[in-house]
Amino acid sequence: MSSRRLVAPVLLAAVATLLLASCGQAAPPAPTAEPGAPSAAAADFPRTITVPAAPGGTESRLDLAAAPQTIAALDYESAEVIAELGLAERLVLVPEAVTNPALGGHIAELSEVPHTIPVAMALDAETVLALAPDLVVMSPRHGAEDTIGSVLDQAGTPTLQLPDSWTDVAHVTSNIDLIGQATGGDAAAVALTEALTSGLTPAADPSGARVLVLSNQAGRPFITAGAAFPLRVLDLAGGVSVSEELGITTTGPISAEQIVAADPDAILLIDMNGSGERLFTDLLDNPAVAALPGAQRTLLVAGRDVQALGLTVTIVGLHTITEWLAAETAAE
Repeated sequence: MSSRRLVAPVLLAAVATLLLASCGQAAPPAPTAEPGAPSAAAADFPRTITVPAAPGGTESRLDLAAAPQTIAALDYESAEVIAELGLAERLVLVPEAVTNPALGGHIAELSEVPHTIPVAMALDAETVLALAPDLVVMSPRHGAEDTIGSVLDQAGTPTLQLPDSWTDVAHVTSNIDLIGQATGGDAAAVALTEALTSGLTPAADPSGARVLVLSNQAGRPFITAGAAFPLRVLDLAGGVSVSEELGITTTGPISAEQIVAADPDAILLIDMNGSGERLFTDLLDNPAVAALPGAQRTLLVAGRDVQALGLTVTIVGLHTITEWLAAETAAE
């Protein structure tokens, strides 16, 4: 494979150093409370939270008698947000993927959570209820709100059903705000949303490069498409995903023939499992694909750099991709 595909670690380190040294280019990671430490808002209970309507749904209310002490987070991003708010010690159930170093940003803390699940869609309500959580947090991404959300409500378990998936900055910050209200971590949630909104801003001089975004999932390369958060990061970096040109609207497998048809200007590789470039090699070394100029303009990033669960790490990821696209455009 081309040596240009090895640029990611060096470029990421350089951009991270630049951001840390700069006062104005991006917000620093949001401050978090000490694990388990009570926040000022924790005493502000009981409280009632107004949860905006999900698409096609209605507004709802969540009544909480006290600050939750045993929390089940059924999606990756919610678990990461709760840990970022300094409340990891209150978690009793999280998706196991948050302990994956390619994805998670709080590996040590979340590895201490006593119970994990493979994915929310494989979970049943009885598993959650057996842990007697005083708060369940879930998003609509995997359909868990349909399969177990109503059961939890009927059982009287306080459940924050986030109205939106984590598909763009606005939805991410809205979900963080709701989680902050539900957990009593209001102040830390405000700091986190401010860091994200100030750091995840559009490139000043967008390149307009046509980029194929691939991730390594289910043992093979997938094209990233639809309302995936990495594509919003690409948009902010000044790139354009070729998935729409191909008529692909959901993330899934892609063939060499489709890549040749797209003829992208560059290829962004997202490592979701820590295997690096290995699962991309066969596809990118296909002779027809390798002959494309864009196949020699690749960047490998970790999943946490571009996925919503990376939170403030995505600010560094955004700047890395922006610099990469600018460099590739200048080299043409």
